[in-house]
Amino acid sequence: MAEATFEYELGEHAGRTFLLTARAVPGFDDPAEFAVVVHYNNPEADQVEQVARIDTAHGGVHFDRLYRRDEPKDDLEINFWEAVERLEANWRTYARGYERMSDE
Repeated sequence: MAEATFEYELGEHAGRTFLLTARAVPGFDDPAEFAVVVHYNNPEADQVEQVARIDTAHGGVHFDRLYRRDEPKDDLEINFWEAVERLEANWRTYARGYERMSDE
């Protein structure tokens, strides 16, 4: 099945460059599946550190604050573009939460 993706830089926080990556299957107009992720590239660990994600991986749209491992997923009733807008508008909040968790 075809998929569409894009990625762009959101900005800097605590010396890290945060990005938004989005994937939609089969495409952006009315995807059957999607994932939108706020993340940064960790050169020390040579890996991508996901901070927040809205996706359809478990049968419905849900929001994961990946810096809060023990918190349940929030079920949402939003579409792909609303997920992009929500994470783009609030990425600094999630970056700060990740930073606090990393300091513990």
